[in-house]
Amino acid sequence: MHNYSLEFILNMQDISLEAFKCSILEFGQDLEIMPQPSKPLGENQDFTIRINAKDPTIIFDVCGQFGKIKSVKIEEGR
Repeated sequence: MHNYSLEFILNMQDISLEAFKCSILEFGQDLEIMPQPSKPLGENQDFTIRINAKDPTIIFDVCGQFGKIKSVKIEEGR
């Protein structure tokens, strides 16, 4: 089965990074979360997410529960 390197921006309003990490690491590995430049208090926050996974659709399903996904990049590995 192939492994995929995913990189995307996740826009989250209610930031619970620990809950997010616990949920997503069940389906992938080598998770990196990088906050984007801050917006005014009360605004949504963008995070760049990088993760390796065998099934990108599961990762996107989980992320969709936490916010809006945008700017997706997927590279297929072996």
